[in-house]
Amino acid sequence: MVRCVSPLYILLLFLPLFGCGSSANVAPKPKLNIGLLPFEARAGIQPGEAESVGDLFSAALQKTGRFVVVERQQLTAVLKEQGFQATQEDNAGMARAGKVLAIRKIVSGSLGKLGSSYVFHIKMIDVETSSVDLALSQPYDDDLDEIADDFIPEIVNQIVQAVDAAPSRK
Repeated sequence: MVRCVSPLYILLLFLPLFGCGSSANVAPKPKLNIGLLPFEARAGIQPGEAESVGDLFSAALQKTGRFVVVERQQLTAVLKEQGFQATQEDNAGMARAGKVLAIRKIVSGSLGKLGSSYVFHIKMIDVETSSVDLALSQPYDDDLDEIADDFIPEIVNQIVQAVDAAPSRK
């Protein structure tokens, strides 16, 4: 008796050899503990507006699936409790606070108005080295109501790229 082997069966046997099989051996990138300081309100911006933009920013960071975001209120409470004076200008202070919280990166930001444009300043500090991994200053010319659609995801994408480009430490 002659047995026929299905062409589909043969194809399924050889797919892994050509890279078309399961992607089970591709490990997802580990989540990075990241702290987000409250956004500072600068010229022409109310504190509530800066806080709302910070909330949108936090949600966009979490949505990437790449970060465990330490709540800004928790981060601020620990900073006060530990007596740290971490500001956007104090990289070493932010790094010390991040070490207490087992955070690898701390992101600070501010929102201001210059003429008719909103101006965003974002800085990401590496907790271990106190170095600035990313510093952005970008204008935004549209209405703040539209900011969550394209502008914040664009900045978050730049943060993901900076994290991916940073040397890996164990």
